[in-house]
Amino acid sequence: MKEVHKMYMKILIFSFLPLIAHAQSTALEEHTNFWQEIARDSRQNPALHGVAFSSSFSQLDVVADWQRQSEAFVLEKGSGFLLPSACVDSYLRLSDQTAVWGHASYMNGRQHGVSWNSTSDFDLLKPYVLADTLGSDTQRERYRFEGGYATQLNRWLLGAEMLFRADHEYRDIDPRMRGVVNDLTLRVGAGYEKWNYRWAMAFEGNIYKQQNSVEFYRELGVIPEYQMTGLGTEYARFSGDKRSLHYDGGGVRLLFDVEPTQKSGFFGHLELGKRHYRRLVTENYTLPLTELYAQGVKAEIGVRSKEMGSKAIFVDFDYTKRSGDEHIVGTSATSSFPDLGVLTMYHNHRLTTSLTALYGKSFWNVLVRAGYKSDRERYAYPERRLETAHAFGEVSGEAFLKPSERWLLTCRLKSSYSACVSDDLAMPFADMKPAFVAMIRHNYDFAKAHYTDVSAQVRGDYALKNYGLFAELGGGLVHCSAGERQVSAKVAVGVTF
Repeated sequence: MKEVHKMYMKILIFSFLPLIAHAQSTALEEHTNFWQEIARDSRQNPALHGVAFSSSFSQLDVVADWQRQSEAFVLEKGSGFLLPSACVDSYLRLSDQTAVWGHASYMNGRQHGVSWNSTSDFDLLKPYVLADTLGSDTQRERYRFEGGYATQLNRWLLGAEMLFRADHEYRDIDPRMRGVVNDLTLRVGAGYEKWNYRWAMAFEGNIYKQQNSVEFYRELGVIPEYQMTGLGTEYARFSGDKRSLHYDGGGVRLLFDVEPTQKSGFFGHLELGKRHYRRLVTENYTLPLTELYAQGVKAEIGVRSKEMGSKAIFVDFDYTKRSGDEHIVGTSATSSFPDLGVLTMYHNHRLTTSLTALYGKSFWNVLVRAGYKSDRERYAYPERRLETAHAFGEVSGEAFLKPSERWLLTCRLKSSYSACVSDDLAMPFADMKPAFVAMIRHNYDFAKAHYTDVSAQVRGDYALKNYGLFAELGGGLVHCSAGERQVSAKVAVGVTF
């Protein structure tokens, strides 16, 4: 009978673990669960960020982030990285009406196997980069600082924040690329509570600069650095020995949000943005070569409810139109070159849309997503075209387990599949250099491939009197139908307070 009694006690204890986890819901759960993921866009408005959490939470951690691809999926991004970093995040409620938050981090690591790209921030400035056929590993160093303040005056919500990023990417073997980036963003936002909803608007301004150069020290001489202009084209007149560039630009965004004050009801997010970047040759003179324009619209609308478990369903739409101008430069015997006009040669249209459903109880959440994305690139003359479209699906889950009063375990699993549903490639391969042909074919093979992604993450938090300790381990595997794979791992240890 004693053994039977012990067995029933164990069953009873494990049956009530979910209730214990719910009753002792921590600040960690509030700040990191799936429900905060769906509110990430609205928190870009600092006025809404100030009312996003009811509790204070700070975290100091050291992270090692590692990734390796058996073959680079995108040549310009390389075949993997090892990026150790240290960062601190803090969100403090100073009162029921006022909150402040901040972030500071330092990262110093290595990007492996980068080729056809000698410029930092490739995704931002693509296709207007310096490039060569050799490439190699690059060393990356990053400083990031963010800070914000928000307050509530009766029904009015007011907030402001600043974000600054400084990147230094370089290589200490030929070709010795170096990119120095300064990126500053300012946001101000306001909101008003009416009819049990928060109606908010924010404005963002960004200033961007990058100094970019490539040097050769070897006695065997140099190889050409190409001024890329899109889809395997180059600005031939200034390719070769022109290896010092300057990028400047920035942009603005308007953000509109509506969300329920009681966490039940409909919610929506709309943002309109515009950016502009110039590439200038700075070797002995300053000459604009290309200009990149990007306009985008992003929208989200859905409904959520706290009755009979938390649940939400919402639709996302994200569209970006990118176009590039090339300057027609005349000849001159001096350092001043006449600008004869511009031609819009490059076009890029990106679209992602998805339907997401989220359901959860006090100690677990499940997310299901299905969507479609397309990427269409064109070059005007000679006509070139690269287009791909994918349908994708994702299932993710998280669980909070509390084996004792001091311990909290957070477990996450994710599985996704992306299938190519259409693709098209049109290139004048007969008139292209062999190296350019190989680069385009490689990136096209991976752009039109199918991808299967599986990942897992486990985090353990141990609570002490005034602070907590945690350790986190995660990893993932991506299989590509082109016959290659990607393996990733992440380890973090830190302190919460």
